[in-house]
Amino acid sequence: MANFNTHVTGAAAFSGLLSTMFLKADLVALPDAFLLAFSGVVGGILPDIDLKYSHPSKIVFTTLAVIISLAWVFSSNAPLSVVELWIFGLLLFLFIRYPVWAAFDKFTVHRGSLHSIAAACMFGMGTVVLAFQCFNQAADVAWLTGVFVFIGCIFHLTLDEIYSVDFMDQRIKRSFGSAMKLVDMDRIVPSSVVILITFLAWIFTPPSGGLLQQLTEPEYHEKLFDNFLPNGIPDYLQSVISIGQNSRVKE
Repeated sequence: MANFNTHVTGAAAFSGLLSTMFLKADLVALPDAFLLAFSGVVGGILPDIDLKYSHPSKIVFTTLAVIISLAWVFSSNAPLSVVELWIFGLLLFLFIRYPVWAAFDKFTVHRGSLHSIAAACMFGMGTVVLAFQCFNQAADVAWLTGVFVFIGCIFHLTLDEIYSVDFMDQRIKRSFGSAMKLVDMDRIVPSSVVILITFLAWIFTPPSGGLLQQLTEPEYHEKLFDNFLPNGIPDYLQSVISIGQNSRVKE
């Protein structure tokens, strides 16, 4: 199984690359690109919220509590004072960090129903609903945020499966197959709850037609391909080459 640092750095690199591509294709603005990259990182740690090791589990829940409470504070349109906003944000942080963490610690099993593709869908759909219904994001941005959380989760599961193969000894570890699974068939009730929550979240998601139309527009594909690789030799490389040539001439 990949460690916490590997999941975070891997998800940050992968989601950062994808969000940069979306930015260069003019699909999102710069602030939204940062949001998407950050959402991918969050998705990259979500499958480990059921860790049974106290210290890393607390780190994951503390991180999520900070993210969610700050997101509520800065996106709330309620007519509240600064003090009221931060009091409610603090209460939200404490709620997620302690009772929610305690419930997860007691009722979940690591690499169980939350460590699956079905759970990745649940996290993604839940993010869409939270972004649109609670944090007042536009429908397209809310959907992209949920997609990036889903991608981060899938990246996490993929890393765990890769780390289940010992390439040096050319053998497969016993943990192989326990990470990338559609649903946890050994725990039917929790898996059914995951599927039910996913379906209920989908009911409250905003329309996605505008985003799908954007993603299929040829002009966005052209912008992406035009900006993915440099055309010719960039100016900064030309300068380096010129300096090198001049130094050789002087010698």
